[in-house]
Order: sequence, then structure tokens, then C-alpha cells
Amino acid sequence: MWARLHSLETTGDQYESGLPLVRDTLLPWARESSGYRGLIGLVDRASGKALVLTLWADRDSFERSAGAAEALGTAAADATGARRLALDDFEVDIFDVPSA
Repeated sequence: MWARLHSLETTGDQYESGLPLVRDTLLPWARESSGYRGLIGLVDRASGKALVLTLWADRDSFERSAGAAEALGTAAADATGARRLALDDFEVDIFDVPSA
């Protein structure tokens, strides 16, 4: 499994205004993408740091998603006024999510 981590500097208002973009644009695109395995959004409202982690089944699907990930990350930051801090790629070594 592979992961892409978008790191943003944001205000509370910028974060809230970006949520519909993630829900209405990023998630539908990701769900239709081959190899998509999940998305986790994290925010520290006190520091203004937000993280969006996408998970991909294999390196091939991860690499195929790279161009769209860059474009959607830029669009989200531009639309909300947030500042992109980093876009990092990782191989996932441990993944444990118990079923409900």
C-alpha cells in the first residue's frame, strides 16, 4: 500500500471552506480511481496545520493518481487561501483499522 500526504497551513475558516471541495470533488474522483483505499483528513485548529492522507492499493495506482493529486491539492489551496506546506509520498508498512 502507498500513501500521499498533503500538508497545509490554514485558518479555521479556510479549513471549513475547503471541506466541501474535498467532499464534492476530491472524494468522488478518488472513489472512482482504481486502487483507491481511503482518505483521512486531520486538522489542528490551534496551530492551523491540516493534513490529508490518501491511501492507494499499489504503486501503480499510486503513481497514476499523482497528476490529479497535484492538481486537486493546488485547487483546494487556491480556492481556500490555505498555504501548501508539502506533498509527500510514503510506502505504508503498517495499516490496522479494526472493523466496526
